[in-house]
Amino acid sequence: MQDLTKATLRIRVNSEGLWRPENSDICEVCQDGGNLFCCDNCRKYFHEQCHIPPVETQRSPWLCTFCWMDVSSESQECHKESEALERKMGPEEQLKCELLLLKVYCRLEGSLLNKIPHDDYIEVASQCLKELRMLAHIKTKLKERGYPVVGAFVCEVLCVFQSDRQSTKGSDSDLTLEEFKKNFKEMFAIQETMKNSVLA
Repeated sequence: MQDLTKATLRIRVNSEGLWRPENSDICEVCQDGGNLFCCDNCRKYFHEQCHIPPVETQRSPWLCTFCWMDVSSESQECHKESEALERKMGPEEQLKCELLLLKVYCRLEGSLLNKIPHDDYIEVASQCLKELRMLAHIKTKLKERGYPVVGAFVCEVLCVFQSDRQSTKGSDSDLTLEEFKKNFKEMFAIQETMKNSVLA
């Protein structure tokens, strides 16, 4: 049997921080197999509809949103939170919001349902499915260019996790919310938050 060590096989860390072979055919979002499409740059795999936006199956080469963001990213000035939220949803803002939502899905879909304690499974799973349905609505709206400004998108994502936050305090959902806020501040170079910040 071939010795699959770090010395003989290229290894990478996926979105959950787990080591896995670069050529493993597992979707980066849902951590499942099947009919997958591979990014021609980073070699991550995605189901057509798991990726945000959906994989352009006829495009070759095809780059995932993670790589498009790397290609498109430039050094940017720091902004106040209010300025970032009021920005119109142009191509750059659309790409950033797609990446933000993709990161939310990568954290939730692949691991959340598998980590629910047995005793609380029905109650917590119902809440998780509710959140995923709400995120699916946001995903469709983003695809259809339904957000006129960045703030409209951010507020809807925050509402998904804040609607029942008391019952999920300390859960993966709560951690996903904090991670979303952190990613948004980094991606939009937020230097100064508002007094009554929605990202507090």
